[in-house]
Amino acid sequence: MATRTALRSMLAAVADTAASGQIAARKAIELAWLFGADVMLYHACYEPALAGGPFFDSARLAAARRDHLERANDELHEVARTLGEARVRVRVRTEWQRNIPAAIARMATREGVDLVVAEPRYRSGHRRAGLSRIDWEVARLCPVPLLLARSTAPYSKPGILAAVDPGGHGVRVSSLDACIVRLAAELAEATDGSVRLVHCLRQPDVAIPVRLTELRKERARAAALLKRLARGAGLSPRSARIVDGEPVKALLQAVTEQDVDLLVLGTIVRGPIRQLFIGSTTEQLMHVAPCDLLLIKPDSIRLGRRRSRRESTASMTA
Repeated sequence: MATRTALRSMLAAVADTAASGQIAARKAIELAWLFGADVMLYHACYEPALAGGPFFDSARLAAARRDHLERANDELHEVARTLGEARVRVRVRTEWQRNIPAAIARMATREGVDLVVAEPRYRSGHRRAGLSRIDWEVARLCPVPLLLARSTAPYSKPGILAAVDPGGHGVRVSSLDACIVRLAAELAEATDGSVRLVHCLRQPDVAIPVRLTELRKERARAAALLKRLARGAGLSPRSARIVDGEPVKALLQAVTEQDVDLLVLGTIVRGPIRQLFIGSTTEQLMHVAPCDLLLIKPDSIRLGRRRSRRESTASMTA
């Protein structure tokens, strides 16, 4: 078995401390128990009506902000008490922050977490309205793998689909693809789930003259890299397959037909400024995929040995 990624610390970005579902907190605590990790429940809040500003602030508004934070902090402690497992160390932190996505990214960096779990906020509070600006900014700024959790259902033998793109790297496996497959395998091992690897091979435009032999050569090259990725993560080469078609449609079809609970894919930086944009395929899937999404940036995974549940419990009681 290949060296595994250690998820030793997680941050759950709680959007609404008074909400009943608490998807991010539930998923983070569940994974923390499986991995022997600790969890921080983090809530960054901002109410424009209480902000005041440099010229309109007052002692009354300052007191209202303190009351707002205290109430959110109490509610978050109640979430920790209700959902927390005896074998999981759960910490709570609330802050008044105008730029919520940047605050989440800073806290993840400051705490050195290995995974951020967030619940999509959606525009107007409705899924059909699409993701909110905060959702996109959290995905863009998050320095570590980001789990966008859409369902409170626990990961009980989940179907995990890892989407990779072994293109443009010759005969080498890219570091991003290796991270995607490695973390997918780690999650499957922890949850008794199964992993399938998929690469979408888009056929060139008919107006572009491409020899059939070249297409076959490219398919063979991608298939060899997929098998190498599978073996490197301790998976069977039979778990990897190539599908033809436009990536978003092909992946959505695979998610539906294969009853996928978690889709793992990379975010690709584009444009003249690093980390300014997310790849268009990932952007569309963030909006329309019906399952949980795990988004991974290049070199965003820390390597190490995973602690067992017994080791984690012993360290807490020592």
